Amino acid sequence: TLRMVGYDGAISIEHEDSLMSSWEGLTKAVNFLKQTVIFEKPTAMTWA
Repeated sequence: TLRMVGYDGAISIEHEDSLMSSWEGLTKAVNFLKQTVIFEKPTAMTWA
């Protein structure tokens, strides 16, 4: 992941879908990123 290699910067969203409004494309991209971006700091490994 980006965090594993020390990246803590901005993520750019590029939207070029002519079948969808720019607002809908942005909303879908933000919702997708909210589900995939890790926000919390890692905790201790409990399985090892």
